[in-house]
Amino acid sequence: MSLLLFCCLQAQTPIIQPFALPDVVMQPDGETVYAFAGTDVLPFDLDLQTFVMPYWRCFSSRDLVHWYFESMLDPADTYMGKSSDCWASHGIKRHDQWYWYFSQRSISTGVASARTPAGPWKDALGKPLLPADISPTAEYDNCAFIDDDGRAYLVFGAGTYHIVELNDDMISLKTKPQPIEITGIPDGPQYRRVDAPFLHKYNGVYYLSWRRPYAVSKSILGPYAFVGMHDAQGHGGFFTFKNQWFVNYTTLKTDENYRLRYRFCSLAYVHYKDDGSIAPMEPIIRQHGVGQYDAAWDDIQAEWHMGTTSTTLKKEIPSGFEMRNLRNGDYLRFPYIHDVPRDAVIELKYSCANPAGARVSIRAYEPTGPEIGAAHVNPTGCWDDYQTLPIPLDHNPPGTISLAFVFLGQPAEELLRLDSFRVRP
Repeated sequence: MSLLLFCCLQAQTPIIQPFALPDVVMQPDGETVYAFAGTDVLPFDLDLQTFVMPYWRCFSSRDLVHWYFESMLDPADTYMGKSSDCWASHGIKRHDQWYWYFSQRSISTGVASARTPAGPWKDALGKPLLPADISPTAEYDNCAFIDDDGRAYLVFGAGTYHIVELNDDMISLKTKPQPIEITGIPDGPQYRRVDAPFLHKYNGVYYLSWRRPYAVSKSILGPYAFVGMHDAQGHGGFFTFKNQWFVNYTTLKTDENYRLRYRFCSLAYVHYKDDGSIAPMEPIIRQHGVGQYDAAWDDIQAEWHMGTTSTTLKKEIPSGFEMRNLRNGDYLRFPYIHDVPRDAVIELKYSCANPAGARVSIRAYEPTGPEIGAAHVNPTGCWDDYQTLPIPLDHNPPGTISLAFVFLGQPAEELLRLDSFRVRP
């Protein structure tokens, strides 16, 4: 957790209001995402240059819109004792057990464990896992990561980031911490490795981010090559849920004088370009967040889905992104579309080079829900030729509805590509 968060911008309505939620890490588990976070109970103290954070909390959600309290980790139940220095933490699951790595300010890192995120949580060691003298950097702002081969790691630190491999028990160290080399970082305060390292993996490549800057490597140990800056501000992290990528980041609430007050958490979709770089955040998503839409929007992009089959592909096109490889039985889900008029028409923007075309079935709620609209999709001639297709909904009531587009046609063939859709009266 850094004290230098003034660069963070006001953004969309944060999740889990009205409770402040800083230093969030989100961990999916099946149909649920768990958010592990600190707690700002007072505004940032400009005189002392510190936050007051007396405990950690865990919340859960099945749709990233509605969140529910699961448990609290009290520092009094750990080696820390009663404290207001509950800095950044990271929760992760391994072998049907949950582990919550927590920072004692910038001094040390401990670990608690529980059978479920609902707790109760128990200090697994009764002492720091990463004591203050274990490396040349500060032992805090930990990020836990389990690689595809099952090996587990912690990344932590400030100024220079370090990585250490964990044993299978997740509460002891297999190796000594070693520094992570990052090449090509430009000069300038916006690129400084203040703290808040986060590690994730996409398409076989490791991404090491520290707030907005990020670097990539083919090896988890590095060296990492600087790529650029993404748009998610402050302490945050990347995760995948229901075959969609997301980033959680810091939203600030300030007073009328724009002094830093409380930190919250916001969410946005993540889109990777063909070269592996992270695409800019869409302004409308920065404003409204993920998992809900408005019928008045000019377009609802296909890549903003909240669930799809594992074989569909999100690919870069000149105008942005589109969803490809839509085959028989595949679906895209869009929950909570607000202010839909009665008897609305859904207008798809698509391309289709399949000579047999396809059928689109619009289902209410889920891909297995009742069909409330359907139409045959005619070929457009080639994959770069886009047309629109209006599909009237069957006597839908006005208000908020959840839709899933199910694609039907010849098996084992790509049926169509979806760029976007809009809601018309």
